[in-house]
Amino acid sequence: MNGVPERTTELLSAYLDGELTKPELREVVDILEHDRAAIAAFRAIQATRRAVRTLPTLDPPRHLIPGGHLGDQLSAYVDGELATAEIPVVSAHLDTCSDCRHELADIDRSRTAVRALPGVEPPEFLTPRVEDHDTVVPFRRRRSTRTAVAIAAGAAAVSLVVALTPIGGSDTPAAVSITELGSRHDARASTGVVPSGVEVGLP
Repeated sequence: MNGVPERTTELLSAYLDGELTKPELREVVDILEHDRAAIAAFRAIQATRRAVRTLPTLDPPRHLIPGGHLGDQLSAYVDGELATAEIPVVSAHLDTCSDCRHELADIDRSRTAVRALPGVEPPEFLTPRVEDHDTVVPFRRRRSTRTAVAIAAGAAAVSLVVALTPIGGSDTPAAVSITELGSRHDARASTGVVPSGVEVGLP
């Protein structure tokens, strides 16, 4: 350092660190009293030490610190989210750290338990309901059903009139109630029942 012997530089650094023996201390005091180059070197070392002390404190990754634990890297290891370069470092650490192995086992058991949970059904108020009476029937289907019922009712009325008409025409025909026929028609139409023996043709 600026023509200062290496031994002198080491003595000056040890002086700042408080690591000198008594004979070395007397040697340094003598150098600093007479050697201007050594004095300049001593001040430069002091300035460098002060600059280093003002630097912010760094927080290196735990897996780079001997004896440090992996922390969040264990979860990433279980989930397969580690970078390729990190995998051998984590594996090597697990080989030597029983605490991290236990933590890794706990994380793996937790993941397995979560995956084994049954599916959660959504609340009933979030599930759309389709009521039977809200089912939409196509118009063509409704029209065909009404037509078939009307034809069946007409055929039943004709059959009833024929059955009630006396053979030979000697007696007075029995009166037929149109109201009753209409009621029967409405009843059959509401239930979709077609009288037996009546064929229904759909359009």
